[in-house]
Amino acid sequence: MARSALVGMLAVIAALSFSGTVSAREVVLQDDDGRAMHFDVRADVELGWYAGLLRRAAHAHEISRVTIRIVTWDELRDRCGHGAAGCYSRRTGNRGVMVVPAGSGFDTAHTLIHEYGHHVDASRRHGGLDEPNGTPLWWKARGMAELVEARSVRDRYEVGWDRSISEVFAEDYAYTNLRRGYKIAWLHPPSRTVQQAIRADLGLAEPPVITGTAPALKPVVIVRQGTLDPNDRVSVPFGLLGPNRRVRLDGAFRRGSGARGRVEVTCGDVLRRKLLTGTSSTAALVLPRAGPGQCTASILNTGSRPQRFRFTVRLTVG
Repeated sequence: MARSALVGMLAVIAALSFSGTVSAREVVLQDDDGRAMHFDVRADVELGWYAGLLRRAAHAHEISRVTIRIVTWDELRDRCGHGAAGCYSRRTGNRGVMVVPAGSGFDTAHTLIHEYGHHVDASRRHGGLDEPNGTPLWWKARGMAELVEARSVRDRYEVGWDRSISEVFAEDYAYTNLRRGYKIAWLHPPSRTVQQAIRADLGLAEPPVITGTAPALKPVVIVRQGTLDPNDRVSVPFGLLGPNRRVRLDGAFRRGSGARGRVEVTCGDVLRRKLLTGTSSTAALVLPRAGPGQCTASILNTGSRPQRFRFTVRLTVG
């Protein structure tokens, strides 16, 4: 009873006005519409800073169904794993728990809003699809069906953090609110249409006019440069997650006279190569409609002298 009374008293005081450093266990504040925001504070922090970020972030009634647990970095590593900036989990009773670090810089702000994006995702089911899968209008505006068909994304983490549907949504949500710090390297940040779709899914904007659903993909570009000794090579291994990938290699030697070499690529049983010679010290090789599978691209110096080189591998879909 004493603990409950203490929590209730903290909630009343905090709801009226809050500023300053807090290390109390539980505090309840309110958003601008009077909805409860539940904090579990386990480190000395300026709680008003966290609350202000969440008040300004796009949200709806789901904000009352999450606990924001603010911890030290040591506790965060214990709860979320080494290398994690934060984490989110869904508990019984349709509630979520966000674990975020103590701090006040942009990285902490990004983690807070990113993890809240996971809560938005978990609070909105759509289309009978496997959760987590973002929100309905976002899914359409982002072209997620096309990305799933191309096997560029997964519903879990089989091919990496940045290929998880839930992480793409959380990053899109964070960018929609913070307007910088986008961490998905193979996608362009969400367009205004995608951002409006997220807000519309929250009931905060009109649904956007979606005229096309082609994903805003960035090509993957890998560059190597330096000096190749005679009979030496530089190799770049890479994976193709799905079918219909296009691989382009560009190789160049800086010294044309007497230069000899080649660029080549292997994908499964397929081997393609093109020569680099003194009269043509640049070469381009294209492998269309490749994948899925593991590949290796190489540039070789088959001449008798060291050669300065530049080698580019460019991967696209389609």
